Amino acid sequence: MGAFAAPTSAIVGALKCQKDSYCSNTYPQTLATETAQLSGKSKTKESTDPTKRLADGDSTPSKTYLIKLADSVLFSEGGGQHTDHGSITTMNNESNDSIPITNIRRHKPRRPWSTVADSLRCIYFSPVPISLGMPVHQIVDFTRRWDLMQQHTGQHLLSAIMDGMDLPTIGWKQCNEKIRDGIPITVETPEGRGSNSLPENYDREKGVVRFIKIENMDNNACFGMHLKQSSHIELILMQHMQSIRGTSCRLFFTASDRAISMVTKYINGLRFIGVSLSSSSATADVAAGVQRLGDQVSEARKKKKKTLAEIAKFEGEHIKSYLEGHQTAFLQRTTDGLDFIKLVVFEIKDTVKEYGVVVLCSGEVKTPRLIVLFGNPGLVEGMATKVKDVVSTAKWQKGEIEALKAAAEAK
Repeated sequence: MGAFAAPTSAIVGALKCQKDSYCSNTYPQTLATETAQLSGKSKTKESTDPTKRLADGDSTPSKTYLIKLADSVLFSEGGGQHTDHGSITTMNNESNDSIPITNIRRHKPRRPWSTVADSLRCIYFSPVPISLGMPVHQIVDFTRRWDLMQQHTGQHLLSAIMDGMDLPTIGWKQCNEKIRDGIPITVETPEGRGSNSLPENYDREKGVVRFIKIENMDNNACFGMHLKQSSHIELILMQHMQSIRGTSCRLFFTASDRAISMVTKYINGLRFIGVSLSSSSATADVAAGVQRLGDQVSEARKKKKKTLAEIAKFEGEHIKSYLEGHQTAFLQRTTDGLDFIKLVVFEIKDTVKEYGVVVLCSGEVKTPRLIVLFGNPGLVEGMATKVKDVVSTAKWQKGEIEALKAAAEAK
């Protein structure tokens, strides 16, 4: 188990990535390393104990090394934003292979991690150990970082515009006008100013409280990564709202390249559906085609139901006629299952329940088996014993249907 070197690490709130969100790499020193045998997923929304979580959602136990560095250009999950992904590479005589990092977290002090994972420090979950004091090169997956910042800053801007306004008046135009204006987005860390939105386990006295200011529109505490101006959001696409409780609702939106990619997929999807419907890809034509197809399906279901009822009536009459000279009857239909059996039972119930028993079954070899016995209670009990002797599993096996028919019709 490693011990601390003399230098101290930067605290969450004043990390390299939080001071300069556009920085993509840096060279900090390794200050401490611990080994953790992680097993099982957390049952809570976010656990503060490294031993209760798995790196990147892995469900199998694995050896993971908890690394503390002097500073971090990779963002640790928090402030409403996901952790950065990236890599670290040792700079001395150790292997120069890059080590993938996909999990960085800030943790509440908890033995035996109290010397490494206190509430102000970010911890890297590494698949390999790193020697104490070893300088490393950190590199951010900046494409992913940029996308996360666009979504996060877009959420702040959208919330600022919505605040104090009637929701129906909010639209693409207002949000994207503010984006085109290139409004400055700044980070302030005023001393003595607190916030009720800080995590409970964050040291408010020794930590750094960051406020994200969007000109005179918004000024809220946030640990997350942000763009430097609104124009870098590029665009906001508002999708739909979902009621959650009472008068509250959830607004779905997407920003920037992610929104463009999503719309592109929608357009391609419309084109594919249009071709399938023999229509153009125009929204109105596709909607009309889908409605027409839905009507056709509904009509086909009505016809099938009517036809099935006619077949059931025919089979019911045949069973009643057969039972005039026999005590048992057998009927098997490959398709339609319980719907068909119910219709047949309706046709024969008054005739069969007093003096006969009918074995109704559905399915074919290697498909799920459905068997219904109906009729005189005493005869049904005796037939149930025969059925148990013939069938064995949940699916029809070869020869079982024929064997069941023979058992049912045996005198």
